[in-house]
Amino acid sequence: MKRNDSRLFLFGVLGFCLLVLGLAPELKAKIPKPEDFLGFKVGTARRLADMHQIIEYFKLLDKASERIVVQEAGKTTLGNPFIYALITSEKNQRELDRYQEWQQKLADPRRISDKDAKEIISRGKAVVMINCSIHASEIGAAQMSMELAYNLVSRDDPVTRAILNNVILLLIPMHNPDGIQMVVEWYRKYVGTKYEGCRMPWLYHKYVGHDNNRDWYMFTQVESRLTVEKIHNVWHPQIVVDMHQMGRNGARLFVPPYVDPYEPNVDPIIRQEVAMMGTFIATELTAQGKAGVIHSHRFDAWAPARAYHHYHGAIRILTEAASVKVATPVNIPFDQLAPEVKKPSVKMPLPWKGGRWTLRDIVEYDLAAAWAVLTNAARLRKHWLRNFYEIHKKAVRRQEAPFAFIIPASQKDKAAMARMLQTLQIGLVEIHQAEESFSADGYSYPAGSYIVFLAQPYGGYAKALLERQEYPEIREYPGGPLKTPYDVVAHTLPLLMGVEVIQVEKPFSVKAKLINQISLPPGKFLKTPEARFYFWSHSGDGFIALNKLVGKYDCFWLAQPVRDKEGTWPAGTMLVRSTPRLEDDLRRLAAELPVEFKPFTGNLPADVYALRPVRLGIYKSWTASMDEGWLRWVMEQFKFPYYSLMDKDIRRGQLREKVDVLIIPDMNEKNIIEGLAEGTVPPEYTGGIGEIGLRNIRDFVRAGGTLITVNSACRLALNKFFLQVKDVTQGLDRKEFFIPGSILTVLARENHPLTYGFGREVAIMFRRSPVFQLEEGQSLLNYPLNNPLLSGWVNGAKILFGRSALAEIPYGQGKVILIGFPVYYRGQAHGTFRFLFNAIYYGVADRQQLK
Repeated sequence: MKRNDSRLFLFGVLGFCLLVLGLAPELKAKIPKPEDFLGFKVGTARRLADMHQIIEYFKLLDKASERIVVQEAGKTTLGNPFIYALITSEKNQRELDRYQEWQQKLADPRRISDKDAKEIISRGKAVVMINCSIHASEIGAAQMSMELAYNLVSRDDPVTRAILNNVILLLIPMHNPDGIQMVVEWYRKYVGTKYEGCRMPWLYHKYVGHDNNRDWYMFTQVESRLTVEKIHNVWHPQIVVDMHQMGRNGARLFVPPYVDPYEPNVDPIIRQEVAMMGTFIATELTAQGKAGVIHSHRFDAWAPARAYHHYHGAIRILTEAASVKVATPVNIPFDQLAPEVKKPSVKMPLPWKGGRWTLRDIVEYDLAAAWAVLTNAARLRKHWLRNFYEIHKKAVRRQEAPFAFIIPASQKDKAAMARMLQTLQIGLVEIHQAEESFSADGYSYPAGSYIVFLAQPYGGYAKALLERQEYPEIREYPGGPLKTPYDVVAHTLPLLMGVEVIQVEKPFSVKAKLINQISLPPGKFLKTPEARFYFWSHSGDGFIALNKLVGKYDCFWLAQPVRDKEGTWPAGTMLVRSTPRLEDDLRRLAAELPVEFKPFTGNLPADVYALRPVRLGIYKSWTASMDEGWLRWVMEQFKFPYYSLMDKDIRRGQLREKVDVLIIPDMNEKNIIEGLAEGTVPPEYTGGIGEIGLRNIRDFVRAGGTLITVNSACRLALNKFFLQVKDVTQGLDRKEFFIPGSILTVLARENHPLTYGFGREVAIMFRRSPVFQLEEGQSLLNYPLNNPLLSGWVNGAKILFGRSALAEIPYGQGKVILIGFPVYYRGQAHGTFRFLFNAIYYGVADRQQLK
């Protein structure tokens, strides 16, 4: 948009807003159409509403109609409003508190009798939540949301009235407002140029990009928490619609049923309702002549990371519309369509014939799908409420094994345990604490142990996250390779977070109290005037303390165990030399963190690693790596300062003058070296580090720097540094070796700086990971000599036996640290974060005799 055009548009919008807001009373009651506000019809080619316009339009609807109430759930990652709209009839709007209370009662049948439930079902409303454009580049649904809202608040036909009278709609027009704004600004900048519709060379979420739809049980990101805590858990919808887009050469729209496998803790009623609603949408769109609608294709329902709703009484209806180039139309000849969509089939009886596909097409398909859902919910209101109640009634009356999970209070990392329990509580899991000692399955447990009984409304959700997964063998054909899962197949929180949990099969009795809010263990500062040092444990929170103390005070790791009257302090214990001004800082840190600072008063003739502030560099590519975003997020959570180094910084060289340690996140070798291809994006974003960048990184390490490569990026070091290390998985086909995102056991070489804080056995996530066979250097983590599977699925386990997952390789005066697994996997792997933290400080640590 040209500058003058932009000014005229803004003045027009301002004038229109002033009219609607009251300067022209005669227009106040008029409901504004989206096109009147925007100056173009929703879905017009090369025209997009940005975040501010969408928010402002919903506010105008709120002022113009009693059918809609717009609320702000909170602020996004970048501080923008996160809004949602409650849309229903005028009468229902006046009684929202009652309907909300009824929903909460149906969600917990222990609170009501069957007679009460029958009355609520006869009078209650079906609650539908529609979540638009969680992936901001899939922008059609966010644009559509304005038209959907307008239709609902402006029409008075019988179908619309039936929807309004029988349904309460929770409409989230933008799950990722920050990303919508980024995408629109990027697109507008290049409209009319050769780069129109090109990919944006950074993540459309500050940290996680596409992975914001993999955060539905860990809740690491602000937007996930707002959606779950402020909307979903308040209203308990029966139906959730999650609107996405996919590639452009397949079907025009995917709807469920999903393909196998379903995660086994999803209630069978949910599974059948998903199929029923999906085929209803497909039928409605096909009846309207909308070709290319497919179901039972590609997408499964295994991972709770994208299906929170399935464990909370709701169906999740995923829609995936065929994409355009953001808002630029595309032409797709029939012969370029995927083979499976060219002929009629049970999954898609009306194929699309190819041709022009536009943003308006996406809007119309999404709008029709949303309308079909609302129509179904209105017609079958009692059905949805009755089954919602039945699902939860089955849950609270559960009798089958297992009976419960026990989380012993005496954990090695009590803060990790508390965070895991807090995460479960966000998902409404009830957690009890034993008030007496008790026995279960033949073992004794002390008072204070935490218990998750599975006979509760969300016991299935707790079970899905606490148990170990056994992924079914679904093969491409008999005797063939495992069918590729849509995503990872293991999500066992205790293994990911390093928390001991015991599954109990048989019922037991114990006096226990419900804990409404789990708190982190308190920090402690035991002040002693004679203290020469203060010690604290080698934990995740201990690194936060270290990051705040190092450089200001003399900080160390013990390089060997030390005994005092308190017991034995293991190698890796953190310590700081006492000074008069230290006490205030330790007292403050103990108030902020679950860390205990204990005094040491005697002589300490021990070897230590002297620690100093690390100049940490993180490689950041214009290919927009989600893993790089997760790395930044984890670094910020644990207070590691860092520099982002772009391709040009690597190519410029002199890295040793800028950083001490360089991390290359989980990226493939080609993307690192070559980056984005010339002509696909503006030239300043093309290319990778190139051969000159590789040379500069090698020079950096030779001169004493430390290179840390994570997961797939290790192959860059193996291949381009000519290390005497082989990735034994290279060249193997899936029939020989395949692990689709599973959790495995590795054995640690203890008392090495890279393994400080860990015991002999450690659980790691394996996802497209290398497996090392070393001819030089030393291995710090090795796979055992038998099947290491803990959760998920493994084919070809023998490839792993005895091989390495973490290695240190000397290189000139520096070192290369190969972390051959996703060490900070999606911000969930608290149990392995410290391997990376150790590597960062080890990169600059000096072993010496403490004086």
